[in-house]
Amino acid sequence: MSEFIELVKLSMRPATIIYPYPILPLLIFSHSGTYNILSLFKAIIFSFIFYSGVNLWNHVNDIEEDVLGGKRNIIIENVRVRKLVSIISPIQYLTSFSLTILWCTDWRGIVAFAVAAFATWIYSDRIVLGRIVRRWKDYYLTEVLAFVIFFPLFTLALWTFFTPLSAKSVALSTAVSFFLLSGTFLKDIKDITGDKLAGLKTLGVVFSPETLLKASLTMLFLYYISILIFTLFKIFPSLTLASVVFSAGAIHTTVHFINNDWQITIREAKVLESMFYFNISSFMVFIISGFM
Repeated sequence: MSEFIELVKLSMRPATIIYPYPILPLLIFSHSGTYNILSLFKAIIFSFIFYSGVNLWNHVNDIEEDVLGGKRNIIIENVRVRKLVSIISPIQYLTSFSLTILWCTDWRGIVAFAVAAFATWIYSDRIVLGRIVRRWKDYYLTEVLAFVIFFPLFTLALWTFFTPLSAKSVALSTAVSFFLLSGTFLKDIKDITGDKLAGLKTLGVVFSPETLLKASLTMLFLYYISILIFTLFKIFPSLTLASVVFSAGAIHTTVHFINNDWQITIREAKVLESMFYFNISSFMVFIISGFM
């Protein structure tokens, strides 16, 4: 039981608005206009099964870098669990694809999910396809490409659990993608040591933290701009404009770093933490506006 609990905890890392926090399904639910609780439940179950599988597949393929980076987890320390995860994770992928076929309302959602799932698989894979081609995670261009493919297509696939695709679904997936990409440019900073020792050319290795922060803030501003544009064109409800107010956090952070020549030190942690809460607040208002 303790091993199972540790494995579940590991499947939640890194935590996202897809899993273990079902914020994305709730956002789509609010803006889909169907307000079908059963569809919301299905979307959450689907997201949890799939994304926990994605995280576990990533962890089981990242053993070399994690060991070099001094990390420890149950997959690294327990060979039996490692072998079990290498079987369970593909089953989660297959289960998710089956649920998409059963529950989506638009065949385009099946195609979108298939492509999105493939992007996450080849992003991490060293066990199957990774024996033939370099996995996308190891090189910064394909690393970014994987997320550029995954975020919008997964959002569109999840939308079809509620209702067929529309202009609104495309608009929402665009805004969500910018929001999630803002975090993508910062995620590798914590793994620089292991990635360097493994000889990888990830975002954190190739670019300075200052450059990655600039890219992250750019994506964040595009998130707020996209909401503004889609609301003005009446694709989103008028109340959605209220979520743009929280761009004040990104503006304050940008001004702060400009005044400090983009130097990132431990003292900047509070500034980034404050911006995080502003961004989450924006997303919460984005969700509420869908019900109006």
